[in-house]
Amino acid sequence: MTPPATLLPRQTLLSCLGWGMAVALCWWLAQPLSQEGGQGLVGFYVHHQDNLLLAMGMAGMVASVLAALVLSWRRPWTLSPRTALVLALAMIAVAAMGRRWLLMDYDLSRDEQMASFDSWIYAHGALAWPIPPEWRHDAPMLNLLFMLPVGHPVAWVSSYLPGHTGLRALVGLMTPAWLGGAGLTSPLMLGASVWLLNGIARRMLTREGTVVAMLMLLLSGQGLLAGMSAFAMPAHLAVNLLWLRLFLANRPRADAAAIAVGVLGTGLHQPLFHPMFVAPWLVLLLVRRQWLRLITYTLAYGCIGLFWLAWPEVTHHLVWGPGSYTSDVGTDYLSRLIDMLRQNDHNLPMMAANLLRFATWNHLALLPLVILGAQAARRDGEVAALLAGLVLPVVVMGLILPYQGYGFGYRYLHGLLGNAALLAGFGWQRLAPWHDRLRPALAAASMGTLAMMAVQSAMTHRLYATFAAESAAITASGADYTILGGNDGAFALDLILNRPDLSNRPLRLSIWEIDGADALAARLCRHGDGKGRKTIALPLDSFFAREDALFGRKSSGEASGRFAETKSAFEKAGCGVITLR
Repeated sequence: MTPPATLLPRQTLLSCLGWGMAVALCWWLAQPLSQEGGQGLVGFYVHHQDNLLLAMGMAGMVASVLAALVLSWRRPWTLSPRTALVLALAMIAVAAMGRRWLLMDYDLSRDEQMASFDSWIYAHGALAWPIPPEWRHDAPMLNLLFMLPVGHPVAWVSSYLPGHTGLRALVGLMTPAWLGGAGLTSPLMLGASVWLLNGIARRMLTREGTVVAMLMLLLSGQGLLAGMSAFAMPAHLAVNLLWLRLFLANRPRADAAAIAVGVLGTGLHQPLFHPMFVAPWLVLLLVRRQWLRLITYTLAYGCIGLFWLAWPEVTHHLVWGPGSYTSDVGTDYLSRLIDMLRQNDHNLPMMAANLLRFATWNHLALLPLVILGAQAARRDGEVAALLAGLVLPVVVMGLILPYQGYGFGYRYLHGLLGNAALLAGFGWQRLAPWHDRLRPALAAASMGTLAMMAVQSAMTHRLYATFAAESAAITASGADYTILGGNDGAFALDLILNRPDLSNRPLRLSIWEIDGADALAARLCRHGDGKGRKTIALPLDSFFAREDALFGRKSSGEASGRFAETKSAFEKAGCGVITLR
């Protein structure tokens, strides 16, 4: 019997209510971070971005309910494989253009910088790049954040696993610079994710459920904007979806291919994310008593895990030399985990802020539909595996690393956007008798999501453009060196980045790692090298004004405070001084 068309289904109202209550709870728990203005970027995101997006989202939900009450859309939605391919290619093009015009082809976060740093090394046929002997003792000045924690290293490389950066190196070698070079990697991963999701959804969902699942990913601000960046997360999403498509095929050759994909997935970035995605599917094999597949995957992932857990020891030997020493934090993952646990603070409010950000940077209907779809987990093992894969990282990361730093939405859930989209497709299928009424509501929610994506794009451009302009001004100074302090601007430490071969000019040095300006000036300003007088660029507080204004922060006064003394030291040593204003 068809329900009365003039009313909304109880399931829809309850899921929307559940969405509203969950988002309100996350907002309430995250507010102390916003009011304190602390906890790094978390408070900034809540106060300056997510509160506005949440208000827009609430307005969009109201518009969706009104659309459902007064409009009807009787024609079912369909999506052909050819159209899905066109959409995947379109997403690649949009993300590639966004990389250049929205993100200014700039690596803002240290994670992104390390991706470009390592990919340059791999593209030049090395696993670590030697540091010139004259810089080995003073290597910390070059900014060793997120590098292997070794004192006085003879070479350097990041502490991340090489899968993602290896992909970037490969794409960079195969792609001309005018097409984006290595920067095309994340757009390609985004396009692959769209195509793979369509294939998986067509196996698991109805035709209209497939359309809805695709809509959730296509209109994800988190998915699109991350697809413009150098973060590893778009690769996590693509690899996870490729693995799932192979796993669901349930054939020996497909299982062998899935295990091969698992080697890459576990080694993309950190060794935890891909196994958390895989684990629920192995539990499903246990429940279904598919013993041979379970044993095969378990043994394979045991070997994969041991291999990648040993990887830091391999790179450790590459950067170790005479006079090197191990820092307080060891290079092994256990030492790093213990160190992270020691630093954890405000776990609950930070995780609430992360989930609020996930809600406001994805399709407005995503979480309500996920809530509906999740109810099928009681009778469908595949739905249960999708749901468990989505929940597990929230619990684990909430305990060990609640602070995500820079990110679009909640990036530690990025690899699970496919899970969320498929769950949303299952949620839509539960509402089949009401589709005529709910299609206008979903269309209205999609229009609201597009408006939010425009705002998200503007926010992202402002953030990236601010730092890109500062970095470009440093480069344009033409100096041989520059000295920056991590507290000169709100996040000035991210401006201290150098190429692996130190060929960039000026070399960017951290004042935090300089023991004495006089001794450093005497070394850097020496003449007789046939290249003329050395120059150093020194910033004033005004140089960081746009950055401080962006984060609502008062000037620290540190850059101007040390300017006269540092300038005097370098001029006495024979350097020319350029002022960055």
